[in-house]
Amino acid sequence: MKTQIVLLFPFDLGLELDFTGQQTQKIVHAISQQSLSPVSLQGKIFTASRAQSHLYRFGTGIIQINFHMDDDLNACADLSCNVEKISVGKTSIFAWCQSQVTELLQRAEVFAAHRYDLRLTDSEIFPIFVFSPEQVKNADHFIRQNYKSFYGMVTGEPNFDMLSDFVFKKEPLGNFGYYENEMILLKRFGAVISSSESETILDILALSYAQYWSLKSYHFVLDSELDQAQKLLQDWPPYYQFWKIPSRYQRFSRDAIDFGKDKLSIVDSLYNVSTNIPQIEMDWHLRTLYKDIAQIFNIDELYKTVEIKLNRIEESYNQAREFLSTNFFILLDIIFCIWLLWGILDTVLLLTIARK
Repeated sequence: MKTQIVLLFPFDLGLELDFTGQQTQKIVHAISQQSLSPVSLQGKIFTASRAQSHLYRFGTGIIQINFHMDDDLNACADLSCNVEKISVGKTSIFAWCQSQVTELLQRAEVFAAHRYDLRLTDSEIFPIFVFSPEQVKNADHFIRQNYKSFYGMVTGEPNFDMLSDFVFKKEPLGNFGYYENEMILLKRFGAVISSSESETILDILALSYAQYWSLKSYHFVLDSELDQAQKLLQDWPPYYQFWKIPSRYQRFSRDAIDFGKDKLSIVDSLYNVSTNIPQIEMDWHLRTLYKDIAQIFNIDELYKTVEIKLNRIEESYNQAREFLSTNFFILLDIIFCIWLLWGILDTVLLLTIARK
């Protein structure tokens, strides 16, 4: 069975992007396209291999690798379970993708509107299996006939052919297709598509996966911000070590300003970029599919968690600000008392000298 394989390799740019000129209103920018050395898995070579790279405004890039596979559905499921063993030429697919990331980061610098001090370097590969509509006459019947194979493709479960009915009832495969011959199967670790709108659906999947990865990178950045804010509170000098307060205040101000910039960029990304996609909003089918995909990747919950972390970090800086203000006024009181005592002592000394 002829199958198109699409592998999505996401990576964090550590940047928020602003596409200039005609690209201003676009959420994604195609940055490169190239043919590849032979793509293979355990000695089996695949045909028509090529790669293209995209940059998203919210700071995530996607390397998309495409090739064709002429084999049965069980072989497709095996590929999904062993995607990390795929090679591009003589290089493992992860090493090849990472080698491309360095060049793509340099190209992304041109569009950089904001930079983060940290960048998420982890990644993973999301496989998508695309069948032509001629191969699927009745989607429900086709799924029932090959249920275990499809389950292996979208879950990456190596023992997909040994799974029990309990697993299928607990986490069933749902077809998100709009027409009776349309097949859109999706789980956290893979997808299967057969549709006349395959290219559009692939774009939506890539966008959703990029958003998911973007949220993971925000969590990574915010975890570091949260640790810094907590250390700032723990290491704050007491009032009697008043000579340390100015340097700590300078550090607090710098960290608070940096967090403010990060927060503005993250909020702009969450609410003004990734949720403003006119092509999806104007089409009921695509809008419904986009929401279903977002649920699979748990995007809404990740949004909420990012908001919670932003609020907690802001609260930590507010507490530090209040603590600083209290200690600052205590320091002023101490200085005033010292000045007053010195004035009294100086007056007493002058009176003593005058009497003599």
